[in-house]
Amino acid sequence: MIGTTSGTIGGLETLRGATAAVAFSGVTPGRSSSPVSNSLVLESSSTPHPGQVSVDSVGGSTPVVLAAIVTFLVATVLAVLVTYRFVEGYRRTKARPILWLAVGMFLLAPGPMFLRLFAGNVAAIPLSVQLLVTTLSELCGLLIILYAVYTT
Repeated sequence: MIGTTSGTIGGLETLRGATAAVAFSGVTPGRSSSPVSNSLVLESSSTPHPGQVSVDSVGGSTPVVLAAIVTFLVATVLAVLVTYRFVEGYRRTKARPILWLAVGMFLLAPGPMFLRLFAGNVAAIPLSVQLLVTTLSELCGLLIILYAVYTT
């Protein structure tokens, strides 16, 4: 039993429910007996127990997915804090290069992170467009930071 988690095996099936069981299926006739050709079968129970929380993880085990989410959120908060410090510096000194550093930093780190969060939750946006937009934001951020560094 996997308790209150569910996930994807081989990118084929995602379970939703309070409990899930994983069973190894045997070799089917006419198929190779190599471990690669065998498959895992997932079964789920749709009756959640009161007070339990269901966690769906796609892309790995639940602890790995949770660690990735926490790391992403910590990196986003740190990027916003650094950008905020640049903005504070600009407000205090009114120095134009610090403003360019703030804009560049935003486009380099927190901007693409927010774009990934938004675009990742909108099914109509293809992955190639998501990658293009976030990469262009990072490129513009780097170019603006270089402009701020080399024009002062």
